[in-house]
Amino acid sequence: LAHDYPGAPAQVKLERALELLRPWLERADCRKVGEDVKLAMHLFANHGIALAGCVHDTLLESYVLEVHERHELGALAQRHCGWTTLAAEEVVGKGAGRIPFSSVEAGRATEYAAEKADCALALHDLLFRKIEADEKLNFVYGKIEMPVLPVLYRMERNGVLLDKDKLGFQSHELGKEILDKERRAYEAAGQPFNLGSPKQIGE
Repeated sequence: LAHDYPGAPAQVKLERALELLRPWLERADCRKVGEDVKLAMHLFANHGIALAGCVHDTLLESYVLEVHERHELGALAQRHCGWTTLAAEEVVGKGAGRIPFSSVEAGRATEYAAEKADCALALHDLLFRKIEADEKLNFVYGKIEMPVLPVLYRMERNGVLLDKDKLGFQSHELGKEILDKERRAYEAAGQPFNLGSPKQIGE
């Protein structure tokens, strides 16, 4: 979709594709597995589509299982499936040579996109099985992470209301407390020093 380089093949118009996909994308009973579902929700919302039915997210599954590891799809595919996947840089380039995805040759773009979809489903099959086998992880994933996802999406989409006066007061109070703690640290050391320096703190 939407490839516009010289000699690009005939394609379904983006608007037509979204029109055809909308009923499935917006149906909650059409269960979906995704990678970074929240981002996908934002991207579809930009086109007026309310993505629904996302019951699993490999990004969240990975966080729940291995919070200390890398969570992008390529790293997960390598770690759990032994697959070496196409990196975005291999497809669009990097630095000054980077091109927009719309300029990527359609066959190459198809290979990249299809691989991502294939990886997401394969990873879900592996990761969710491990989560299900652990009662605590299953609780964190099923009762906290996935239910909070649409809440975070709405917060990001709509923004949140802040009490600026209360934040200003808290900032002022914390500033006073920090200055007091710095003064006490200097008194204990017998001289001022840089509290941000591990070397000086060590001395």
